[in-house]
Amino acid sequence: MLQEYLEKNYKNLVQAHDFARIGSWEMDLVNHKNKWSEEACSIYGITPQDYHGTYNEFLKFVHPDDIESVHKTLQNPFKLPSYDMEYRIIRTDGAVRTLHQLIESTFDQEGNLTHLSGTIQDITEKKELQKKLGQSQDAISGIQRLFQVLVQQSSDVFEIISPDGTIQFISPAVEKITGYKPEERIGKNTLEFLEEGQRANFSKMMEYVLQNPDEKIDGDFTVRNFEGREVYLALSMSNQLSEPSIQGIVINWRDITERVENQREIEYIATHDELTKLPNRVYLKKKISQLCNLRGKSRDKNTSFALIMLDIDGFKFINDALGYQLGDQLIIQVAERLRYFLDDQFLCRYSGDQFAMILEEFQGMEEYERVAKDLIELFQYPFKVDMYELDVTTSMGISIFPDDEQLPDSLINYANIALLRSKREGKNRYEFYSSDIGIQIYKQLVLRNDLIKAIEKNQFRVYYQPQIKLKSNDILAAEALIRWEHPDWGLVSPNEFIPLAEETGFIINLGNWMLRQVCKNYKDWMDQGLPPIKVSVNYSSIQFFEKNFVENIKNIIDEYELDPHFLIMEITESVLMKNAEKAISDINRLQALGIQVALDDFGTGFSCLAYLNSFNIDILKIDRSFIKNVFKDDNSSIITRSVIDLAQELKIKLVAEGIENFDQLSYLRELNCFMGQGFLYSKPVPQKEFEDILKKEKCIPITIKAKEKPSEEKRKFLRIKLPELLVAEMTILDIPGEEFKVGTAQIGIKNIGSEGMCFASDIKLPVNHDLVLEFSIPCMSRETKVRGTPVWIKEVDDCIYEYGVTFIFDKDEKTNLASVFYSLCKDLYIQK
Repeated sequence: MLQEYLEKNYKNLVQAHDFARIGSWEMDLVNHKNKWSEEACSIYGITPQDYHGTYNEFLKFVHPDDIESVHKTLQNPFKLPSYDMEYRIIRTDGAVRTLHQLIESTFDQEGNLTHLSGTIQDITEKKELQKKLGQSQDAISGIQRLFQVLVQQSSDVFEIISPDGTIQFISPAVEKITGYKPEERIGKNTLEFLEEGQRANFSKMMEYVLQNPDEKIDGDFTVRNFEGREVYLALSMSNQLSEPSIQGIVINWRDITERVENQREIEYIATHDELTKLPNRVYLKKKISQLCNLRGKSRDKNTSFALIMLDIDGFKFINDALGYQLGDQLIIQVAERLRYFLDDQFLCRYSGDQFAMILEEFQGMEEYERVAKDLIELFQYPFKVDMYELDVTTSMGISIFPDDEQLPDSLINYANIALLRSKREGKNRYEFYSSDIGIQIYKQLVLRNDLIKAIEKNQFRVYYQPQIKLKSNDILAAEALIRWEHPDWGLVSPNEFIPLAEETGFIINLGNWMLRQVCKNYKDWMDQGLPPIKVSVNYSSIQFFEKNFVENIKNIIDEYELDPHFLIMEITESVLMKNAEKAISDINRLQALGIQVALDDFGTGFSCLAYLNSFNIDILKIDRSFIKNVFKDDNSSIITRSVIDLAQELKIKLVAEGIENFDQLSYLRELNCFMGQGFLYSKPVPQKEFEDILKKEKCIPITIKAKEKPSEEKRKFLRIKLPELLVAEMTILDIPGEEFKVGTAQIGIKNIGSEGMCFASDIKLPVNHDLVLEFSIPCMSRETKVRGTPVWIKEVDDCIYEYGVTFIFDKDEKTNLASVFYSLCKDLYIQK
């Protein structure tokens, strides 16, 4: 019975081992026999038949790196009844497995080891799992250490708060940013550390993430640090209440104070004047836009504000006479005086010597006018600049919102238009904008605004007028003259834009551009083998007294590898009067380079013979006004003859300007005048056209053709030729791309018909079919308005232009005009 019981238990044990994949073995050390179970053989990858039970055969399976430790353990067993060991084997299929063995020892009565038995279990998967688990634990520990380092060292603040705002955790960086230690904030509500005006916004952000747990929200906030200084923070907030390890709202605060301050500094530089620290024109436009938007939406009846443009009269002269440094000091003092006077009203430096003011909270036109008068009075007291006491006057232009306009650009332009009118009316005064402000002032404003960008838009052109040796008609030189091809106003005369360029200081850039163009053209002519003439270029006093003037001239000529001898520099008497010592020095330096100096408009200013002696002038130019009147005015004739005689005696070359007919030419030839220029030879022409003239080497006076029949006789429709000019009013209705209300200008109608008319004006208008004009024509004690567009222009005298106009009308207007035309015929007793 006992034997059966033992066998049954053994079978159960074997089955349990098989189920658990545990093998067993026995080793008889006395009889040197080994026995392995079937599962033990399976673990080793063999069958019971393949194993013969020797110890050495067992060792063949053991991994070479583990043989020594296994052999040592089995040959020197512990003096214990049981022990275990781990080792690796290499199975017959080459697989490396890790085994765990539990060993039991049997000893005889003398204590000698006689028998070993044990169990074997393949723990390869277990060891791999433990290894991976260990690696994961290491990784987790590494991440935890890294997170701790990042949190400890990060300049960002990490905060965990409860839904009611209580701070549960906050990182150490909070002390660096705010001056508060983490322990001083934990347990308190985070709202306590925000500015009162920002708490509501923070609460809204919390409410948002509580309602939208999967979304993050960002915002910017301002806090006060421990010292009371403002700190700007960027916040990022997310809901982590469902995360077991966090269970709170996570906030990341980042200190953006430096970035905000840098942005403010950049914005300040962009919107403020460096010299006076006042806002600049960029800020002005922004300010007006804000006011227009705010007041345009307001229901308050008193929504008006005034924009005043103030300009220092004669500042250019002060700047030229005293230098830019003292000019800057005057600007600073003017700014300080205005700032004190205006108190909290807006003041900006709009441009060089122009300031802009916005008057708010004033009740109507009378108060605006009172302020303007007070500003005039403000400048009754002189300014102390260095050793000088300067009496300064100002001119002002004023536009009103919303009476004049509700658009910022228009308000600024209207104030500038009023300012221009104020200057034209005598300065030291103010003008409110009015729609009757004339076309010429409007044109000046447009030209002033467009002038600065005209070079980069490639709108300037250099024209050339030949200068002729009167006896032989040889071309000896050419005068370079600048023209502006304005996109709206057509070819603009230098008489219109040069004063603006001088006033704004743009004349320096313009002069440099022109000299480069002249050098470029001259080099092209020389490359073509054209005659090596001289070219004269006009320079103003502003250019002449520019720092390093002579060096700049030489550098530009050197850019084109030209000999400076080709250049003639034309200056006026005003240059010589301003700073005689510097003028003499620079003229000598220019002549040392080979550049000749011509005195332009001689006789029109404070002409003095001392100039010719002291300044070593090479060429004299008689002004065209004398040539024009040489047969009409004895004084002009005497002056012309005297200047020619003087030039011959002093051996100074002389050029007569404005030769327009053969009588004038014959007169000058009789007096042995050396050179001349004028429309009789050629009007100023573009470069390519001048090249054709230069190729001929001579320029023959243009023969005046017999007058043709009046052009109106060839027209399809009858024109009334008026016995004298009929005075009418003209305004501009439409200019492409512009939205201005322009006043009227007087014109003289020369002839008129049912389809068009011819009129004269001192305003140069563009011949542009998109330009719509409106005329108010007096007839039979009433005025008739008619619209038209210019189709041709002709300059008939200095700054006097004739225009041909085609009328624009519908059927009813045409009928009405026909009636007016008939009345005009009747009124003038003209019958055809």
